[in-house]
Amino acid sequence: MSDKQQPAQPQYVAPPYFQQPHDDEIDLRELFAALWQGRWWVIGLSMLCMLVAAAYAFTQPNVYRAQAIIAPVNNPFQLPREQQSPLPIHELETALFSQTMTDKMADLAQRSIKVATDVQRTQGTIQLSAEGTDPAELLNRIQAVTETVDTAYKSLMRQQTEHSLNVLNSELKRVDSEAVKVSLGEYTAGQTYKLAMLNHPSTQLIQVVKPATEPTSPIKPKRKLITVLGFLLGGMLGAAIVLVRFAFKREGTE
Repeated sequence: MSDKQQPAQPQYVAPPYFQQPHDDEIDLRELFAALWQGRWWVIGLSMLCMLVAAAYAFTQPNVYRAQAIIAPVNNPFQLPREQQSPLPIHELETALFSQTMTDKMADLAQRSIKVATDVQRTQGTIQLSAEGTDPAELLNRIQAVTETVDTAYKSLMRQQTEHSLNVLNSELKRVDSEAVKVSLGEYTAGQTYKLAMLNHPSTQLIQVVKPATEPTSPIKPKRKLITVLGFLLGGMLGAAIVLVRFAFKREGTE
């Protein structure tokens, strides 16, 4: 059979749902052309939003942060290594900035004290920080803590030790077992020594690792960042308006 006598092969036709209407296709060149034609919208809104953002940023007050770092003194009672029991740093923070301690420091500083704390457990330190618009006031606030925290903490520990001794002495009078008396007597002797050390003016429990200095550079507002974000937001808004106008115009011509 010759080629001319062979039956024609049927051609495959894609179903309608696979056929893409060419009229709905958007050419990237058309989009870039539309953006170029509406470039003044993009530029104008970018500049407008940038000016608004800059005006907002430069009308906001400068906010500063003052910081100091404190830490517990290693072996403040000069005990042998086997008798040392350092207080965990997170428990120390809880004790230092309890309401009782805050009131004691406020009484010593003769002013209200309010600072934020950040425990750095790996270094065994506590970072004090305060934020505000007045650098000198922030420095005074942090210094009020660093100057009173050791005295206030010694006072708190003294009260707790005195209470412990009162309880121990009462128990010594009450118990009859000689073994219990010996055990309580040893613990009472240790608490008595601790109280004597707390009463001595040279004993220090909290040390200032890094004293506070008056801040000179504000931490916020980030004026440059706000201005740049305003410019970018304006550019995005301008581009969106141009593309929406292009889409409506394109539909109107179809």
